[in-house]
Amino acid sequence: MRCPSCGREIPDDVDICPYCTASLKHRVRIKTIYIIALSLIIIGSTYAVLAYTGGEVPITKIKDLGLTDNYNFIRLHGVVDGYPWVYENDYEVTSFRFKLNDGTGTITIKLYSTVIKKMLEYNKIPEMGDIVDIKGTYLYSSNSLVLNNIDYLTIEKREATEMKTEKIADAPPWELKNGERVYVDGNITSVREYSFGFICSIDEKLDLLIPRAYYSLNVLNISSLGSGYARIYGSLEFYRPIEPSSSYEVVNLPEIMNNPEKYNGSSIRIPWAQVVEKNEEAKTIRVYSNGSYVDVYVRDGVRYYYEGDYVEIQGKFINYRGVWEISVSRSNDFVSKPKWEIIAGTSYEILQKKNYERNENLEEFSLREIEGVVVDYRIYTYSAIITVWSENKSYSVYLESNKMFKGIDYGKRVIVRGVVTLYNGEPEIKVRPFTQDVVEVVG
Repeated sequence: MRCPSCGREIPDDVDICPYCTASLKHRVRIKTIYIIALSLIIIGSTYAVLAYTGGEVPITKIKDLGLTDNYNFIRLHGVVDGYPWVYENDYEVTSFRFKLNDGTGTITIKLYSTVIKKMLEYNKIPEMGDIVDIKGTYLYSSNSLVLNNIDYLTIEKREATEMKTEKIADAPPWELKNGERVYVDGNITSVREYSFGFICSIDEKLDLLIPRAYYSLNVLNISSLGSGYARIYGSLEFYRPIEPSSSYEVVNLPEIMNNPEKYNGSSIRIPWAQVVEKNEEAKTIRVYSNGSYVDVYVRDGVRYYYEGDYVEIQGKFINYRGVWEISVSRSNDFVSKPKWEIIAGTSYEILQKKNYERNENLEEFSLREIEGVVVDYRIYTYSAIITVWSENKSYSVYLESNKMFKGIDYGKRVIVRGVVTLYNGEPEIKVRPFTQDVVEVVG
């Protein structure tokens, strides 16, 4: 007989070829190989069809993704973590991205060109806290998933509950839930631009973050929001202005005050406390937390803290002239005011459209227009203030952005349109950027 592997003549009674050592007894037939190969092709083709027709591709956990998954078509299920952001050139948005968290890890989801346009066309725009199911191409090097077809994105929106601006603005850290979806009614009374988006004040009480992604894609119109009494949908987020240092020991105030000698000279951090008293002359604030009180010496900026403020404190616990206090005087020390704010979603309603009116009644949050002569002005780092004399009365006008201060000088006649707010209890007309407010020289 001939060996089916090397083709040489071999004895009929051997189980192994003496020339190539191929097994003759357990050799897999060519027909069997064809059957196995065909089966693998069918399985691979079936998976490909499922992948590219939106079929039931198994869900992968983010923690299990690795190099072997590079360029694979995978499916993920999780929650939008934070707000989306964009990359753009002078003509258009080139990339839309957001973070997805499935409880085992976080990954960046990327959309490009035509997929972004389809996202807007079908109104499939991810918001903070949305539950999403998504399929796309995994890129190991950047730990990201590229969405190539908007049909591969399913979004489950959570229902929003009504909440008053005062409740959110005054809430302590533990009272509300991070990521909770809410809606509030109010007036946009301030607009400040940053690289990541716009911080807008609602009724001078609560901060609203409008992500640049929604602004750049014309999803959220700040101009429309600023022209009326609006209802805005979004998600709660507890914002910490300063990130604490790991070298400071986290302690509760009662623990310190009950064991002062133990903590004498220690660098400590109080996660929360409430200001109950302020002494500007001594540069101290008295705070309360969990049933205990302590004085906090603030070398710089004590005037910015008011009774009722919730604060986070990082400083050195010392005995000053027989009194235990926390000293905030070194470079890493701070007193900050963490607070609840809203990350805007894509939905809003104008409940009451407002027009700019010419009258002397400066009702708070109304829109006013005046025409008069500039009799004084002050320009600051970011803002400007002008005083306008109109119909035998002076008006204080605050420009939130000094970029709006163009061609203005003493004796110039201007038209001012803005929103009425109170400053130190007195009404002023605030001119907000990115709205229909304006200050224009007319003569």
